[in-house]
Amino acid sequence: MSGLNDSIETLLELRDEAERAFSDPLGEDGVYMYDVRVKKEEKVEKTLLSSDCHNCPLWENRKGVSFYFNPKKARVISVVAFPEVCETILAPDAQEMYEKQMSAISIARSERALLSLLKCPADSLDRDNADKCRHFLKEEMVSLSPDVMILFGLDVAHYILGNNKSYEEIRAKKKSFKVNGIKTYVTYSQRECIDNPSFKRLVWDDLQAIRTAIS
Repeated sequence: MSGLNDSIETLLELRDEAERAFSDPLGEDGVYMYDVRVKKEEKVEKTLLSSDCHNCPLWENRKGVSFYFNPKKARVISVVAFPEVCETILAPDAQEMYEKQMSAISIARSERALLSLLKCPADSLDRDNADKCRHFLKEEMVSLSPDVMILFGLDVAHYILGNNKSYEEIRAKKKSFKVNGIKTYVTYSQRECIDNPSFKRLVWDDLQAIRTAIS
């Protein structure tokens, strides 16, 4: 019975830590979206979240999703909301734009990673579904150990940064954030730029600030 009580207490602590991580305002040391815990607790968390993943309504759409990243190391990681297509995360027109954006900041393919917050195709970024996927993004962030992270899209920024600020307040051109120690910037998503070409110039300005930070 003592062992069961300890397990329940550990699970409650994990839940409380997660709630604090997403509700606390941005502090001096930045946002800590994930708490890299001791191995025992991390194993419990992984087991629970894997179970949640299989119960997620998006799971049935998960067929052949490619995670298009170098699993060893990346100087820059880009995070979008969800896969538009299974094979490459971004649809062809958005992927072409992404490749041009990375060229603009002189980051070779071997030095970067394209990740999605949701791991299955979706129509929108739902917070409940994102909660089920965040453990996988954490593992990718830890594995890749990037210097810089770019959040493409306001929904992604709101979820990861834990705030509801406007683009004008959080775009890369004006400021950067720290997420798990990673210097983090925000800009418009590729799909937003395709739907509204006037955003391309704003993204270009943001990318120049990012390029300066990287160099």
